[in-house]
Amino acid sequence: MAAVTVFLTVIFSSMALTPPAHTVRAALAPTKPSNPASTGVNFDYLVIILMENHNLCDIMTDCGGTASFMTSLANDYGVARGDRYCNVNPSLPNYLCLTGASDFGCSGYDGNPNSNACTGVAWNAPNIVDRLLASGMTWKAYMEDMPSNCYDQNSGNYAVRHNPFVYYNDIRSDATRCARVVPAGSSDATLLSDLSSTSSASNYMWLTPNKCNDMHSDCGSGNEIAAGDAYLWSLVPRILTSNVFTTQRAALVITFDEGYGQPIYTAWAGPVVKTGHSSTVAYTHFSLLATVESNWNLPPLNVNDTNAANMSEFFSPSTFPRIVITSPTYNSVLTSSTVTVTGTANDDVAVQKVDVSTDGANWTQASGTTSWSSPMIALKAGVNTTTIYARATDNSGNQKTVRVTVTAQPTVPGTLPLPFALVVGIPIALVVAAVAVVAFLWRRRRSREKPPEREAP
Repeated sequence: MAAVTVFLTVIFSSMALTPPAHTVRAALAPTKPSNPASTGVNFDYLVIILMENHNLCDIMTDCGGTASFMTSLANDYGVARGDRYCNVNPSLPNYLCLTGASDFGCSGYDGNPNSNACTGVAWNAPNIVDRLLASGMTWKAYMEDMPSNCYDQNSGNYAVRHNPFVYYNDIRSDATRCARVVPAGSSDATLLSDLSSTSSASNYMWLTPNKCNDMHSDCGSGNEIAAGDAYLWSLVPRILTSNVFTTQRAALVITFDEGYGQPIYTAWAGPVVKTGHSSTVAYTHFSLLATVESNWNLPPLNVNDTNAANMSEFFSPSTFPRIVITSPTYNSVLTSSTVTVTGTANDDVAVQKVDVSTDGANWTQASGTTSWSSPMIALKAGVNTTTIYARATDNSGNQKTVRVTVTAQPTVPGTLPLPFALVVGIPIALVVAAVAVVAFLWRRRRSREKPPEREAP
């Protein structure tokens, strides 16, 4: 049975590594930071995550993509379906567009900092960090697998071309600024630790995943999209449930450096972001930069970000109440046919009431407002899904509705239901394979241990 034990150890160890099968929404308390300079129009804290080398419809399942978590996140919050990145390839010029408002003529170039004519122009150009610091804002950039602060050479799965901050001389050659370009830590522990408090979190936070996690390479997984989707499935809920995202006006944006002739995936999430919002506006990387500048009233860097449309449409006006369903979470597979829905809600004035529905038409009032709970509601059993709606109404009559979709797979007494694998995050095929292998090894062992039959007298 040694082989059986080893096999089961591998299978069940994977439980802890498999990302949760749902999107986690964050609560919002309308607290503003103590530094008045950091107060923005739509958000006071921003996290930017850069993925690599895929079109929108490689990702979104509604147009042929395969990234289920990223699709649910975009549908749950907001997605820009017309984002054309910087209309240039390869990676480096797009990263420069996002931070310096220009590709600096680096089309077709992916080299090191200050290594040719175009990177020489970027080396001495103003950048977003200049604007943030001049306005009293804080910033920090986190790089997965980077050996040390401000490292300006490739190393393992760290690609220097994915770290735009070391391409600017006034960052790379300044010890104080370089101290803000840091290794992300194991499983992005440094970023998550900083998000645990407003005293450690920066207003502007940038995360570059390594080449395995950003969909650039599959690193042995066999599918770079699945690997990147699983990575975000694990990381994003921890960002959205961090102290900063549950107590402050915070936003998360996930985008791609480049695509190939089609728009890229750009999704906004967080407590200040509209829910269920989809846009076909023709944005670019200059638009994301312009959104940052507009939010904090920063001077633009040049004509590119000056003329770019910012993405303010993705943020909820302050006149609307804010409501979050905290349980059950999006895409949950539940082992009961009934559920109590809980969540939070708040408003700049006051929340009058919260209602819950399973059809969007017939509503039942929940108990509580800022922290609310519904009566027990029935779900559709079997393979059908149930969409749960929650609606907050403030004292001025403004309403905001959010939703989550869940599946009910009740447990049969005396059995362990196969959908339990989905609850713990193990693919069904893996569980079936595990059971088959264990059964085979057990039968083989029994056949070896069975004593030989005696001959008849």
